[in-house]
Amino acid sequence: MSNKISITGSALERNKRHQEIAEKYNLTLDQIIDLSLGDNLFIPPSLIQELVIKDIKSIDPRDSYPIDYYSFLEEISRFIGVETSSLYPGLTHNQLIQRVLSTLTKSKNGVILVSPDKDIYSTFAKSQKLKINKVSLLDDFELDINSILEEIETSSAKAIIFTSPHYPTANQFRESDVLTLAKETNIPIIIDESYVEFGKYSLVNQVKFFENLIIVRSFSKAWGLGSLSSAYLVADPKIVKMLKDTYFIEEIPPIHALATKHILQAPYKFVELINAFNVERKRVQDQLKMLSGLKVYRSDTNFLFIKYKKNIRELYEQLCSKGIIVQTFDETHEFNGYEQFFVVTLGDSEINNKFVLAIIESLEALS
Repeated sequence: MSNKISITGSALERNKRHQEIAEKYNLTLDQIIDLSLGDNLFIPPSLIQELVIKDIKSIDPRDSYPIDYYSFLEEISRFIGVETSSLYPGLTHNQLIQRVLSTLTKSKNGVILVSPDKDIYSTFAKSQKLKINKVSLLDDFELDINSILEEIETSSAKAIIFTSPHYPTANQFRESDVLTLAKETNIPIIIDESYVEFGKYSLVNQVKFFENLIIVRSFSKAWGLGSLSSAYLVADPKIVKMLKDTYFIEEIPPIHALATKHILQAPYKFVELINAFNVERKRVQDQLKMLSGLKVYRSDTNFLFIKYKKNIRELYEQLCSKGIIVQTFDETHEFNGYEQFFVVTLGDSEINNKFVLAIIESLEALS
């Protein structure tokens, strides 16, 4: 049963996989917990639902423009402490990355991707007929700055893209490494900070010092707005102007923008939940580190990157039999030992306890 990483996989494909697992192991669909997606599983749904109800009541559906998009940008500006001239909003972080890539590169230009990373970046590059140049992470999953700079020189690449905190390795790259990269090259460096609220720092306040630094952030992960997603990027005003000249910002659905504004006007409850999650993450890490056969890596995200002592296939099936789906890898992900690694998204204590119990039982069954 394939569990290949694919951002392009549709909800129908995920539902099909759930159905296959349920039938194979005689489970009901509501017994399945999908921990493979990196989504937010710890923000109480009721918290977002209350916001949505208020938003719907505030919108006159006959009004084509029920929200002032400039005030939407001002709210983000106030929250992160950058000028609105450096902000460009979007529906998702992937949409923004694709637009930046489309705006700043031309067909047959080179683009540098780190390996492993999100498959969607390769998809964007291929769709725009860019030449993909991959540079592997170091053995400790940090950026190989020297190799990246060499690749820029030899390939004449026009852009670099990577996630930090990183998917799938869960670590946030060293800030000094990223800033060194920004200093040593003048090509655009597009950094996906979707998981940054779980990490140690953000680079949004460094953008004013580097014309080539482009930071993309989202409200879909830490803030729990998956189905009501909104995102934004921080970049030099010249880049933002190029984007505004090419694309409309009014395409963001009003319900998405209003939900984001409400969160940013009173973010404290969400910040408390994120801080509580980080404590819960450490608890689960400590429990898993006690289990024989697993190596649990440092995490600056809402998921864990874990290495099993053998091929993950049997452990994956054991977890599926207990209704737990994790993310595994195949040869397309181009890192050593990919067949032993998996990613698990953490949630609230109830979800996490079910996962810990399932993996304990699965390891015992395979011992």
